[in-house]
Amino acid sequence: MDIARIIGTIVATRKVPSLEGVTICVIQPLDAELQPVGQPLIATDATSRHGIGEVVYYVASGDAVFTGLQGEDIPVDAAIVGIVDSIDVPEKL
Repeated sequence: MDIARIIGTIVATRKVPSLEGVTICVIQPLDAELQPVGQPLIATDATSRHGIGEVVYYVASGDAVFTGLQGEDIPVDAAIVGIVDSIDVPEKL
């Protein structure tokens, strides 16, 4: 799992049936200091509970395929799986 900030959403009028009712978000991957890393990704939010600006956990590649609400396979490359409540990074030695 990695962390990212939701920076936008996508509206699609036509989707494969397994994506009906699923929110599609644009996420920006972050490092431990919440700084942007790499390019934004498109990720699904099967619960539709997350909003723009929130920091979330996400999975990518093969791990994201099994993220339907009932554990079903959905055709995605990244999926949001949780909200980050807090981050504790120990001081560097």
